[in-house]
Amino acid sequence: MKTLRATITMGLTIGLIMANTLLASASEPAKVAILDSGSNSTYKEGISLIDSTVKDYNGHGTLMARIIKEVTPDIELYVVKVMGKDGLAVNEEAVILGIEWAISRDVDVINMSLRLKDSARLHQAIKKAHDNGIVIIAAAGNTTTKINTLTTEVAYPAKYNEVIAVGALDRYGKVYDGSINGEEVDICYRGYKGKKAGTSIASAYATGFAASIISENPDSGVQEIKDLMILNESSTKRR
Repeated sequence: MKTLRATITMGLTIGLIMANTLLASASEPAKVAILDSGSNSTYKEGISLIDSTVKDYNGHGTLMARIIKEVTPDIELYVVKVMGKDGLAVNEEAVILGIEWAISRDVDVINMSLRLKDSARLHQAIKKAHDNGIVIIAAAGNTTTKINTLTTEVAYPAKYNEVIAVGALDRYGKVYDGSINGEEVDICYRGYKGKKAGTSIASAYATGFAASIISENPDSGVQEIKDLMILNESSTKRR
């Protein structure tokens, strides 16, 4: 069971939160790894663990990258392609290798919008990243999965204690109808972009915010960053 349960609405208040919670310091770009379907937007470095190109034939990874850069433009993106055109994680091995690659690049944040089965090897890779000071953010999952089945279970890897599980808020600040919610969801962020909605989008906005914190405070620890992200835990979610 996760020990931290909190919710924060980001919306248009990122600047205000940052101004009220962070001390001024020399800014340096945060390094963010995205384990997804690749990217068609610019990035610092990329690798495909499922085929011969980082090119995104699905569009999901590109959307994640653009949202993260929208929140925090001055970051370095590291793209890890672990999903194909159908948007499904190819296998656990690709994700584990992707986490290992991200660790080797000394990234600050890892973003994932995946639904995998619990496994000792996957959890060990997550623990290793966490122990290396990496903030790990993952979509809690939508109530309708990509194979059109209904679920109320938080997805792995979001369910692991070392990962910040992100749920989605709708345009009115309420929990999005399609978002998994409950005690194992750590925080909820804006979960819509244009006509698209879901916890993947929310995880991207949360990742952008985490990158903002790190860019301004590069010596912050994982727990400190997490605490700042849930600073507003008693406020804005409306049921």
